[in-house]
This record gives sequence, C-alpha cells and structure tokens, in this order.
Amino acid sequence: MSACIGTPVSWLRLETYARDHGDAAVRDHIAACPACRGCLDEIERDVVALPVLVVPQRRRRTWWPLLLVPAAAALLLVLLRPRPHDEATFAVKGVGEVTVGVLRERAGAISYDAREYLPGDRWKVIVTCPPSAGAWIDVEVGRDHPLPRAHLACGNRVVVPGAFTLDGGTNRICVHVSASEGGDGDQGCVTIRPE
Repeated sequence: MSACIGTPVSWLRLETYARDHGDAAVRDHIAACPACRGCLDEIERDVVALPVLVVPQRRRRTWWPLLLVPAAAALLLVLLRPRPHDEATFAVKGVGEVTVGVLRERAGAISYDAREYLPGDRWKVIVTCPPSAGAWIDVEVGRDHPLPRAHLACGNRVVVPGAFTLDGGTNRICVHVSASEGGDGDQGCVTIRPE
C-alpha cells in the first residue's frame, strides 16, 4: 500500500462516506489517492459491520422543577397538620387573649391534641395567656366543677392544678377566665368524646 498523496482522510470520515457517498471532498480525494481508496475498499468489504452508532441528542437538564416537590410537600404538611379539634381562643378584659386546651395522660403517655377518652384516662386543663397577666380559672365539666377555682400567673400552656377523669359519653369541658376573683370574664370550651 502506498502513502497518501496529501492529508489522509480519517477512518471515521471514510466510514461515513461509505454509508452515504455524500461528501464531495472525500470523493475527490479517493479518486486521486490510492492509499485512501484502499482504506475505503477495506471498509466496504468488511462483513462484520457494526450497526450505525446513534448519538442521542443531549437534553438540557432542568433541575428547578425538582425543587417544587419538597416545597409542595412542606406546604401540605403546614396546611394538613393535625390541629386540636376545638381549642378555644378568646379575649378577656384585664387578661388579654386566652387559649384553653386540655392534655390527656394515658398509661403514663401525655397527649396535647387528644379529643377522645377511655375509662381511666386523666385530664388536665392548660391555659395560655400573656405572661404579664394573671387570671382566675374555674373549670366546669358538664354541671360539675371537678377542680377548685385557681389563680394562675399567665404564660404558655400553664397547667391548671388538679386532674379529673371523664365518663358518660361526650363531655364538654368549659373554662371560665376572669381578671379578678368573681369578676366578669369569658369562657372557652373543648369537647371530648369517648373512643
């Protein structure tokens, strides 16, 4: 085999030319160059031809939609998070905004968002009000007053002294709050149902 008459045509370019014979520069070169013509003949005689390599088009990666998934999940958690069923919030003159809730103790486990009971569950009332205030608290379950009237220094989730149990179906726990003993105030109620 002789040497190329100029710059040799690459093997890849010859393989491409063998497939479609469309490159005029390769056609002109192999017509004048016996070395490159010999390489083209060898390519065309090859019986173990591999399939044409298909190079996939490169797609642009768009990563910002991937951020939407965690953002949507976080939004759903905020919107669908369990909330106390009827924690009561109201304003009392001389005290400020008051939130009344309950906590349940069952076999040593404390739950702040329970609204169902079993026999033997113990309940406590919790009150949240501005820390600069104090409040008189009177707890009523149905027509009973299971806890003595108490004066509390306000704060977050202050536990009213004493505990009680529930029975007899649905119970409505109402907490009357006032700024002074025997004074006018307001009340908030929470409903607890049997499991």
